[in-house]
Amino acid sequence: MSDSNFDAALENFRAAAEAVILAHYARCNFTFAVPGVEIASRRGSRFVKLWTTESYKGAKPQRSYIHAFVEIATGDIFKPASTKAPAKHKRGSIFAADAGRSSMTAEGHIHYLRG
Repeated sequence: MSDSNFDAALENFRAAAEAVILAHYARCNFTFAVPGVEIASRRGSRFVKLWTTESYKGAKPQRSYIHAFVEIATGDIFKPASTKAPAKHKRGSIFAADAGRSSMTAEGHIHYLRG
């Protein structure tokens, strides 16, 4: 897998995640914040973090949290266990035909494992 393929798939996943979150905000008529999903500027040795940020009425980002971790070697999507580490089990892949949408809930969060 080349870096350009990974970067393109990661951007597709970022855009899909942002679209799902924006659709949820529109369905619920949330008007107080504008969410966005950003790829972390610094990559770790194994994972890339995606952050969700909210800006209130066009101000500076007020709140941010980890949206997902993506493994660089495989493109697997992981739910965050904390801001520094992903949960143990993968939830999907950024290389899937749906750009990883199946790993997200209707609200845009990464799925918990089903028990």
